[in-house]
Amino acid sequence: MPLPSSSLTPGKSLMALVAVFTAVAPYLADWSETHVLNPNWPPHARFHNGQTMSTGLFIGVATLYYLFFAPIPSTPPNPPNPPNPLQTPPQATSPSPSSPSSSSSSTPSPSSTYLNFALVLLHLYYVPALSGILYPGARWMDPEFGDGRPQLGAFVGVLGAAWVGWGVEGRRLRGRGKKRV
Repeated sequence: MPLPSSSLTPGKSLMALVAVFTAVAPYLADWSETHVLNPNWPPHARFHNGQTMSTGLFIGVATLYYLFFAPIPSTPPNPPNPPNPLQTPPQATSPSPSSPSSSSSSTPSPSSTYLNFALVLLHLYYVPALSGILYPGARWMDPEFGDGRPQLGAFVGVLGAAWVGWGVEGRRLRGRGKKRV
């Protein structure tokens, strides 16, 4: 299914790049002598590495789905409650110019809900990845490959890009008001 050109906005594009990076980068980085092809790695370490690579793939694909393909419901996400015949109806008042005329303005649109969920999905890979160094005996790299910390800068940078994309797209959605995106 081709993407509608109107849905390929700068903010979504940046988040989509992060999603593609999340899906592909673990395979590019880990299918090497430092991980999958490392003869010193025990089988269970390979199992967890495969689990991590697959997690990145699934999170990246799910993020793309919620950014571009998730259906926008045609009905309001929270329909009003039906009137209770046992309850006295509230007195009709006219809204003042300074107060909102309906409570629906506080209900987020499906587009902004999907955008928020896409941002959460991306965090499901990078925040746990950054926390890995906190475990006893953990190092950023195995000793035979040096003392670098390539994940630290890359993961923080990727999350930063996701937040920038989220902010840009969120601002665009708020600017559109109640229009359906």
